[in-house]
Amino acid sequence: MIIPVTIERLISLLCAISVHASALETSSESARERYLRTSAPKAHRVCRLVAHRAHEHGLDIYEVIAVSQHETRHRTDLVGSSGERGPLQAIPKYWKRKSDRDAIDSGLRAWSYYRARSTSTQEAAGKFNGSGSKSRYAREVAEHAEMLREKTSWMIAR
Repeated sequence: MIIPVTIERLISLLCAISVHASALETSSESARERYLRTSAPKAHRVCRLVAHRAHEHGLDIYEVIAVSQHETRHRTDLVGSSGERGPLQAIPKYWKRKSDRDAIDSGLRAWSYYRARSTSTQEAAGKFNGSGSKSRYAREVAEHAEMLREKTSWMIAR
């Protein structure tokens, strides 16, 4: 039985699942509890914002949530060694436009570019990250997106 839900509810559930997966990657039970208490609420908000923007742009929300989770664990304040910014870690030099609201728009533009030139989530993730389609990063992004799909397969957004 498939249950219809609003896109808002689907996104909220997907983000809860993704944030919980981040918590499970912590090294100890106390670190997990601390993450869930202190960082998870903000990560959930960031994830929801990224997913809503992806939906607005017609992108696959499962894939974009997976990229955000693996790039930054849904954080906005990280800056990479090459100047990558935002939850999707896009390099402003290549992806930022004057019309962008923030680094999320740049990241979505980058993901859209690589996804349109790829046959799978894994291939797109490898290109997006520069690590190649057979890399651990690319596999983990594809696996996270698939896990999100499986866990919500009983729902359909309306």
